[in-house]
Amino acid sequence: MKIFADKNILAVQASFSRHGELHFFDGRSVCQADLVDADALLVRSITSIDESLIGGTKIRFVGTATSGIDHVDTAYLRDAGIHFVDAKGSNANAVVDYCFTALAFAALHRGFSLAGSRVGIIGAGAVGGLFSTKLEVLGVEVRCYDPFLAVTAQGNRKYYSLEAVLECDVVSLHVPLTSAAVHPTRNLIGAAELTALTKNAILINACRGGVVDEVALKRLLLKREDIMTVFDVWANEPAIDSSLAQSVDIATPHIAGYSAQAKSNATKILAQAFEGYFRLGAGMEVEVDEGNSDVVVVEGAPGKLTQWSTLLTALRLDELSEQFKRALRDGAGAAAFDTFRQKLLTRREFINRPLRRDIYSRDQQQLLIVLGFRFE
Repeated sequence: MKIFADKNILAVQASFSRHGELHFFDGRSVCQADLVDADALLVRSITSIDESLIGGTKIRFVGTATSGIDHVDTAYLRDAGIHFVDAKGSNANAVVDYCFTALAFAALHRGFSLAGSRVGIIGAGAVGGLFSTKLEVLGVEVRCYDPFLAVTAQGNRKYYSLEAVLECDVVSLHVPLTSAAVHPTRNLIGAAELTALTKNAILINACRGGVVDEVALKRLLLKREDIMTVFDVWANEPAIDSSLAQSVDIATPHIAGYSAQAKSNATKILAQAFEGYFRLGAGMEVEVDEGNSDVVVVEGAPGKLTQWSTLLTALRLDELSEQFKRALRDGAGAAAFDTFRQKLLTRREFINRPLRRDIYSRDQQQLLIVLGFRFE
């Protein structure tokens, strides 16, 4: 069996080499001629899967090491009888870490207070659902908009209209990018929705770039300096609109879900699905080195905002944003996008970051424990 895999899928060699002849490719430049002899294909979000890429090949199995599947023509795969699997939920914890760090930045630089605020979640699946749950444990009022889950009435969660969610102090996007006839998400947040954002609102987009109308966003930011914007995803990645990236408060190159653990989770999901489909014996679970567990040291502690400083020490979102914006200003463009993503592959999530108990108040400790940190 010939297995073709994106060379940047974490631990792919250890997880798949025992099952066949493993070949690697560059996810941005792979073409149909490269895959003629492939039986199975493993990709990331940067590779579009459709008939033009895999038509005429022997491929029977396609797996993407991502939660989002807007890069995959699932209808074509279904009609062609090709088995498809994604890694939905594998990066949920990493994305939620990112979103809380965005709120930490707002607390330290914009006077934002999580206590007493309302947070709107658009899309309450694996990521949005986890974010909502942690916020609710912290006593924060959460409004979720998800018409698909609202119809099925999953769980005990109450769902709101999109208009009601846009009234919140924080609006965080966690939907797939779709152009479906029912509840499409492409340009879901357009000029009208952006205008509806409340004064001093925080808008976080860590799902897909096409969910927000970027032209409308640029116009809004020229008029509304009160709005804080945190964008990790962009239309036309990696050739993104550099001027828009300079305009938002935090700009990062699609790394919210990037962590050693998230990538490990994704590879494990694909390996299990692969073994099940081809009826192979389950192999040994591959352990991925997620780095050491050095205690997070927060400069300037203790203080009333130490909990938020901790997040920005564990995940230096502000520094990463400045570096990324500088690279774009220097003309690095698409190359900078991929270079920065590579650097984040070894990122450790909060659950892998121990803290010293003595510098935090009891309330701060409780918040940080909910976010996943542990105390030594």
